Amino acid sequence: MTNSAPSDAAVSSEAGLGFRLPRAAKLRRTRDIRRTLRRGERAKGPFVEVFSIPSCAGRPRIAIIVPKYGHVSVERNRVRRRLLEIARTVWMPVLFERGYEIDLIFRATPPAYDASFKQLHESLTGPLEMICVQQL
Repeated sequence: MTNSAPSDAAVSSEAGLGFRLPRAAKLRRTRDIRRTLRRGERAKGPFVEVFSIPSCAGRPRIAIIVPKYGHVSVERNRVRRRLLEIARTVWMPVLFERGYEIDLIFRATPPAYDASFKQLHESLTGPLEMICVQQL
């Protein structure tokens, strides 16, 4: 029996980033996440805080943090999926295209639980544009 799902490499090379965020585009190690949170630049929107630091991997990477704030896992996962989709479809292609080598962390704030997809998207625009301008 063969695996019919395409690999991350095939998906990312054929059609931009494909339907999934490639593993190489994820900020996965705890020490990298801690380094970004402690030493990175911070930009804050109404629903999301964005932390950034130059990437030691030579490519843009992203992590999503959604603290509990007294909410159940279903609500946390909804916020996480929305932020991940915004990162995957909007911001990661821009970062790859422009050649930015930065690590980004999106950390949801308590009001993010009540925000719509559109509000979350708009909330990220200001902080990420500010970070991109600083990278030039």
